[in-house]
Amino acid sequence: MALRLFSGWYLALVLSALPLSQTGPPPPVRPTAVDAYPRGCVDCHVAAKGANPDTRLSTLIAKWTTDVGPALLQKTKASASDPAKIKGKHLAVPNVSANIPQSCLGACHKKDSTIAPSFARLIHVIHLTGERNTFLTTYQGDCTHCHKLDKATGIWKIPSGPER
Repeated sequence: MALRLFSGWYLALVLSALPLSQTGPPPPVRPTAVDAYPRGCVDCHVAAKGANPDTRLSTLIAKWTTDVGPALLQKTKASASDPAKIKGKHLAVPNVSANIPQSCLGACHKKDSTIAPSFARLIHVIHLTGERNTFLTTYQGDCTHCHKLDKATGIWKIPSGPER
């Protein structure tokens, strides 16, 4: 009996919340946002502009061949399957600027790499952790800046291309 009263009361409450008829125009259709970073990595990691430093990966990797710095070293070790293999320097990479990030995924940062952290683990730890993290503070950690949906297949991809 109590269940029947409760279900009747609940149905009356739900029905009273529904509009009896549609009044006014239908809600506007939201326009599709323009992707400010259609080329992923290379649209954010760009040459120096004004007071902004050069963040191209070729420039960063050139610096990292001598020292990656303690914060990046900590994140790299955290993303590595074997942290003992991470020594604090990046190998010199010829022609890295031609195809970012695909050139990183080749032999070194592939999914099952034993010599370096996988690209996915490394990039997610670098971009999504830390207090003073530009990707989080400036870009709000938005996944779609890097990951692009192929509308035809429904598969998420990361675009690759030459640095700018």
